[in-house]
Amino acid sequence: MASPDKPPSTTTPRLYQPSAIALLVYPATLIVGSLFSVLSPTAQGTRDPPHNHPSPLVPSIAADVNLPQHPVNYFARKDNIFNVYFVKVGWLWITAAFVSLLFSQPPYTTSSSQQPRRIGQAIARYFLATLVWYITTQWFFGPAIIDRSFVITGGKCEQVIPQAEEGSANLHTLLTATACKAAGGAWRGGHDVSGHVFMLVLATAMLVCELIGVLKGASGLDNGSRKSEDGDCESTGLRKWSVWFVGAVAGLSWWMLLMTAIWFHTWFEKLNGLLIALGAVYAIYILPRRVIPWRDIVGIPGV
Repeated sequence: MASPDKPPSTTTPRLYQPSAIALLVYPATLIVGSLFSVLSPTAQGTRDPPHNHPSPLVPSIAADVNLPQHPVNYFARKDNIFNVYFVKVGWLWITAAFVSLLFSQPPYTTSSSQQPRRIGQAIARYFLATLVWYITTQWFFGPAIIDRSFVITGGKCEQVIPQAEEGSANLHTLLTATACKAAGGAWRGGHDVSGHVFMLVLATAMLVCELIGVLKGASGLDNGSRKSEDGDCESTGLRKWSVWFVGAVAGLSWWMLLMTAIWFHTWFEKLNGLLIALGAVYAIYILPRRVIPWRDIVGIPGV
């Protein structure tokens, strides 16, 4: 009889992962948010440009460039506490949530012949997701992919506060949004792929897939054997804390995705951020269910 600890080689139990159809929650979220931004009087009032602010030639739906200095809605402000201390450092929270699973859940902590493989494949999945996030939003042999696309489509750093002429000239040479804003400029004129949408979709899909996988995997281990109760309470408490923490990070990420859908970027910019994220999620979490050689490398959470 085959060992119950042996991973499946040709088939994967569906119970370990949500269906790919569940990913439709992301375009649905963006559609709901975008429609709210158009139909809600509150959203329309928040998007009204301040007095003497010229309307752009191609106005965007809830584009941040059109938000007044003091928006009606708290989440329309870029300095809201959730944006500053959660989204802006989002990958730090995602990493902490992932590590909490790695150090608390039975598929990774229970000694078995499959434990090293499970841990190694989990780290490989995290590394791939981090790599995609990094090259898309942080650095890709120079400016990140979203900064490169912005410049290629005609975007540049423009002066906001009047300065000396040489200062203005230097702004046009800046090739990243971060450097532009740090110099007191504004990133305008190009196609600004929504980095928030990209990161938040990737984050929630990654954490949910990992969480569901380890919970189902843990239930299988619990049914197979029961260890001594002493010290089990402590490990059970840690497991529950980890689950709640991951759920909180994923839930807040989804909420901020909805807020981004309402208050910032154009439809097309949000769509492109969504497609990049879903492409990464498909490659890391959906494709291994069908392609066995790839599954042998990155695995499936909990299996």
